[in-house]
Amino acid sequence: MPATGRTAAEVRHALAGLPDTEYDEQGRIIGSGLTLRPTPHRFEIDGRQLYTWCALDTLVFPTILGRTAHVVSPTPGSGELVRLTVDPTAGVTALDPQTAVVSIVTPDAPASIRAAFCNHVHFFATREAAEPWLGDNPAATVVPVAEAYALGRPLAQSLLGSDTTPPRCR
Repeated sequence: MPATGRTAAEVRHALAGLPDTEYDEQGRIIGSGLTLRPTPHRFEIDGRQLYTWCALDTLVFPTILGRTAHVVSPTPGSGELVRLTVDPTAGVTALDPQTAVVSIVTPDAPASIRAAFCNHVHFFATREAAEPWLGDNPAATVVPVAEAYALGRPLAQSLLGSDTTPPRCR
């Protein structure tokens, strides 16, 4: 029995219901929100370079992993970099530029969370820098990074279950 307490068949069945899960050539999982495949959202944790599917993931995974993350992500369009540090308990402890915002969308029961949500959740250096993107995505909005962190906090806690102490990663 694997560490999950489920049989391999049960795990395969559960993963079949998650169409966005990324696999390598050998069939090993390499991504589900947090990924080994490069995306615009670079996520460094304990000196290891990873990536996330969206800006909100960079704010959620430090809590889930119980580790501080250093994030670098370009503003769509201009490429201006947004840099931040996210602590698992203190939240966003560094942000450059301070004016950075996060785009947020509310998808309808999507088959693919990545296509309906993640592909539309970005960092922008300023609210003004987001305006052209918002013009093309009228159902979206932008919020300050601290507010996006607060939106993601309940999601991280629900993924941890009743024990809000994250497991130690090896």
